[in-house]
Amino acid sequence: MSFVECRLAIPEDDADLRRILRESPFDGSISLSFEREPDYFCAANLEGPFHQTMVVCESQTGQIMGMGERSVRQLWVNGQPCDVGYFSGLRAREKYRRGLAMARFTQQGFGYYEQLHADGRAPFYLISVIADNLPARRLLTSGLKGLPQLREYTRMFTYAIHPARPKRNLPLPDGLQLIRGSKDSIPAIVDCLNHNGVNKQFSPTWRKDTLLSALTPHLVIEDFFLVIDGSRVVGCLALWDQNAFKQTVVRGYAGLLKRFRKTINLLTPLGAWPSLPEPGARLNQCYACFLAIDDDHPGIFAALLRAFHNEAVRRKYAYFIIGLAEANPLRPIAAAYRPIEYVSQIYLAAWPDGLGEIAKVDGRLPGLEIAIL
Repeated sequence: MSFVECRLAIPEDDADLRRILRESPFDGSISLSFEREPDYFCAANLEGPFHQTMVVCESQTGQIMGMGERSVRQLWVNGQPCDVGYFSGLRAREKYRRGLAMARFTQQGFGYYEQLHADGRAPFYLISVIADNLPARRLLTSGLKGLPQLREYTRMFTYAIHPARPKRNLPLPDGLQLIRGSKDSIPAIVDCLNHNGVNKQFSPTWRKDTLLSALTPHLVIEDFFLVIDGSRVVGCLALWDQNAFKQTVVRGYAGLLKRFRKTINLLTPLGAWPSLPEPGARLNQCYACFLAIDDDHPGIFAALLRAFHNEAVRRKYAYFIIGLAEANPLRPIAAAYRPIEYVSQIYLAAWPDGLGEIAKVDGRLPGLEIAIL
């Protein structure tokens, strides 16, 4: 492991990067890989307008042993726009994923991250780790030389909701109306996103020229669900289909699901659950994102989510995904849809030059957007 080198990825690495993603599933009762087909770099701007992919290689052969990503984008922090980094996608080939080899790989990767951090683009970073991945969490917080210091920030609840059949639309408070987005509504949507985002931590900032841009590939303005009060947007939620460039693929099953998958599929028509696809199949899913609601009004959120759900039924998505911070008061409304739930621990990470900035982060409600993490 000492004879390695780190460098930035180049277009010629595309096939190797996509192979690593395919061959690095997250294990569980359902083993899933998070992939980027047909071109790894198509989604490069998703996490931020500044993005770098690192590769760790064997120096003698040049073979890529693993990869990781560093991105920077402007988020709301303490009510002010601030450039914040995000470390993600740390993946290693199978022989480097265990024990001492994984520790050394992680140390090498973060050592290179620290070199990249010297450009001064971001004072600190966000890191997301699946909450029950205790080995990864212990490693990242072990104080291993070269790693940044991590501070637990919040837990994010990601809900995968199966839209089995239409539900009754829900009423809005008097005077409000639910409509779909249009080009004319872009300024009002941006205003809604920003005047709500400023009151939360780590919500993305948006402008009229970035809402539908290279930062949001395949996002369609007509897929915004809006609640309006006159000409003002007081609530929004968007359907974002990312399947053309970013996929979730079933790689296998374990335990009872593996044993009884075919039986479960025979009973699917009788229940409100999706069939369990063959290993190698992509999940047909979309994101419920760009959530912004004045005063976090629960009735507005309930009506938006119901309209979104019924549209997802119409388009025959197997799941839609929505992420909410643990303290978000709207979370019980999403949980009532009986979702598949997984929890991520979000950390704030910094080397010594950024610890002071982390200490300044106040207690506003977290507003992270999982569709761009």
